[in-house]
Amino acid sequence: MAANLSQLTPKGVSAGLGRLVIPVVVVVVIAGIAANSFYTVPQTDVAFVTRFGQVIGRDAGPVGPGLHFKLPFIDVADRLSTTTDTFELPERKAYTSDTQEVTLNIGITYRVPPAAAYHLLYEIGQAGSVDIHSNVMKLSNEVVREVISKHTANEIAGVDREKVVGEIKTGLTGVLDSILKLEISAVQLNALEFSPQYREAINQATLARTKSLTAQQDATRAEIEAKTRVTQARAEADARAAQAEGEARANLARANADATGNLARAKAEAEGNLLKAQADAKGIQLKGEAEAIATKAKLEAAGGADGYVRLLEAQAKLNWKGDVPQVMLGGQDGPGVAQMPIILPLTPAVKK
Repeated sequence: MAANLSQLTPKGVSAGLGRLVIPVVVVVVIAGIAANSFYTVPQTDVAFVTRFGQVIGRDAGPVGPGLHFKLPFIDVADRLSTTTDTFELPERKAYTSDTQEVTLNIGITYRVPPAAAYHLLYEIGQAGSVDIHSNVMKLSNEVVREVISKHTANEIAGVDREKVVGEIKTGLTGVLDSILKLEISAVQLNALEFSPQYREAINQATLARTKSLTAQQDATRAEIEAKTRVTQARAEADARAAQAEGEARANLARANADATGNLARAKAEAEGNLLKAQADAKGIQLKGEAEAIATKAKLEAAGGADGYVRLLEAQAKLNWKGDVPQVMLGGQDGPGVAQMPIILPLTPAVKK
């Protein structure tokens, strides 16, 4: 008990602490040396190692992602991001070729190629992306102003907007590649503002164009309506003409049919009359032939012409009542035939 109390004296305590400090210091030193003996490079970065300010392995290129070793407290790893990055340039003003003030807000998307790491870390200025952004902003000012000064406000705000953006991208790509060795993938024109006076002028011009367009549309509509009416009138006139032509053709067809019918009827009547006349003539001929045959028979029965004459005279005498003859037949002189009157009554007498 007494011995333990003697160790708690100030001298004893100091001696005990002295024995503990040395191991702790050794452990701390070893831990510090171990912690500074390696470094890691993320997947999105590359790195170079400097020893007393001098780059080690420059010709071999930057160190890639992973765990790497270095001399503790002597070597220093400088890292640089190689991922695609987008940042927006500060708002800037420029003047167009027609002296209109334009306020632009431009965004740039770029990538650091691994081959440009040494140049950006040790040949441009301070290491890190902050310094890259600062250099890009400084270099882009002149490019933007130069491109904007080549175009009018109407071109920038109108149909040539994409062309202007393309020219800005081409200019920035050339400058940033030659000076910073960056790869520019996109340039965005995020905002474009004109002066209030120009905006008012644009509004007035737009209003005037709108009125002019409205007037043109009204004129076009009136022209179309007029053409429509003319077309309708022509269609109606054509329809009426076609109807009249159809009616005329129908009337002509009916007239032709009537004429054909009349002609057929006249032809039929003429043929009928001809047949009747032929029949009458034939009948007369046959009657005459019959009479001739009968007369011939009578002559033959009377023994010739003289006998027939005498027979007629005898019949006439028998039938005569003292009237004046109605018909007298004169004979012809012939060989051995004497002339004598032949009295023929118009109506034979009826014997009682």
